[in-house]
Amino acid sequence: MKLFIYILFFIFFSCDLPDNETKYTEGLVVFGNIELFEINNTSIGEIDTVRVSLSSSIDANLENANQLYINNADVSITGAFDLNNEELISTKIFTSLNEFGKYYIDEEIEYHIWPNKTYTLNVVYENYEVNGSTTTPDYLTIESIEDTYNCEQCSDPTIYGETTCENAGENWNSELQNIDEINIDNFDYINNETSGSWIFNPNILESYILDGTISSIEMSRFGCSVGSFASKPYFVLNIEDQLSGENIDPSAIRILSYSLEDKKMGLEPSNDNGSFFDYNENNIQDMTLINTFYDTTAVFKIWKGPYFRDENYNPYLLNPFIWTIETSPTPIMWLYFNYYGKHLIVVQSSDQAYYDYLSGDPLGQNQYIIPDSNINGGYGLFTSNYSKAFFLNIIKKD
Repeated sequence: MKLFIYILFFIFFSCDLPDNETKYTEGLVVFGNIELFEINNTSIGEIDTVRVSLSSSIDANLENANQLYINNADVSITGAFDLNNEELISTKIFTSLNEFGKYYIDEEIEYHIWPNKTYTLNVVYENYEVNGSTTTPDYLTIESIEDTYNCEQCSDPTIYGETTCENAGENWNSELQNIDEINIDNFDYINNETSGSWIFNPNILESYILDGTISSIEMSRFGCSVGSFASKPYFVLNIEDQLSGENIDPSAIRILSYSLEDKKMGLEPSNDNGSFFDYNENNIQDMTLINTFYDTTAVFKIWKGPYFRDENYNPYLLNPFIWTIETSPTPIMWLYFNYYGKHLIVVQSSDQAYYDYLSGDPLGQNQYIIPDSNINGGYGLFTSNYSKAFFLNIIKKD
């Protein structure tokens, strides 16, 4: 299970940036995260590796940024770790990896992380002493719901733009289409049956696709299913987190789309006219990363490109891909997916600390703005997530 939790990358996503400037003071920078994942209706918790470093001013003269990492700090976490949930408060000590300021809790130490409990991370280094607290999210429920979508598209769906459609002698059509439910209750069943071996061999999931345990969607490059945030969704998720209970602290919901077959190689596909998609742009129909959602039209260049390229110039995209959402029900459309094939979809509910962090500038788009932090006396973030997952298969339609 530890291997599975490792794929739940802790990635920050923000849209709105503040315009206030924060006064800089040198201090410790600490990042830590607690991940709660629900399996068989039981939450399993993992404390991720903690990172500790010194901050640096923008105009600092550093020969090597690695010198900012701190490998000899005293790092501990206090909270309810009792295996029987008797609310015992205890402290766990982190061990240094002696590289890049990384600290971890010994794997041989048994402990349990509980929902709706407060955990405090403490770091002491020389004259610096900082701490930060997170209250783990209480619960998370998700369901796939039916919906409808008014699909407006050119009678030739490969034509983009109303003027272009009319100039080509085509007409615009409007049709109210149904959006069906998908199976989002397949993770526990499959994970139990395969003993988690799907992590190492995604082909094991093939039989579950054939019998419908894993739902399949057809991802198209044309028509009303592509184009923008307002495109036709493949399915709609209704998400309820701790905001729906007695705990009314704000939280952020992230949806992580993780391709299990992003490295799959195959022959570049042919077009109907006998030509082929030259993924690696070498004028030869050869092997490439065949599951990359690949297109070179203008709409794809805006939303999906430019593509990253490997050493053989094969195109690839971010994996996993993460969206942060604000409302529910939420439509899941083409922008959530960078690949065809088997996927693990993870829905994460965060704590208030992460919600507050997003009100700052975690992506560093303004170098003079420091992200909101819950590290008292320093910088960084100590946060927690509650996650649930399901498997999904994506078919290349055209």
